[in-house]
Amino acid sequence: MTLTISKLTRPLAPLAAITALVLAMGGTWMTADNAFAAPAQAQPKTTASAAAVLDDDMPRSRPPKKHVSGRLNLNTASEEQLMLLPSIGPSKAERVVTWRKKNGGFKRVADLRRVKGFGYKTFKRLEPFLDIKGDTTLAPKR
Repeated sequence: MTLTISKLTRPLAPLAAITALVLAMGGTWMTADNAFAAPAQAQPKTTASAAAVLDDDMPRSRPPKKHVSGRLNLNTASEEQLMLLPSIGPSKAERVVTWRKKNGGFKRVADLRRVKGFGYKTFKRLEPFLDIKGDTTLAPKR
């Protein structure tokens, strides 16, 4: 019965990988549960150029969710009104207005799926706020 080095090291490889990860992180990681609950640390005062460098090094986070109430008429809403909807920015709002001009308006709310960038999940998230007739009453919640 001969033991080779690979037979001895194979069971130890996962342990070595975890040990290397812990040492590399230095014990300064957060779990998903407390990532946003961590207290903010005081930032030292910096110049504009140093602030730009710091901003580039900071991880990007998602913009805050938009909380709205009311309904939005897809056939009469402006780009600014469309951008009140969650997950709708300037480019998607512009696409909706362009599609509406090109195709003569929306015949049903589900026609929004024909606009690039509005898949099933996005449409289902927005559907409670959408209408094709009536006034636009969409407003941010307070």
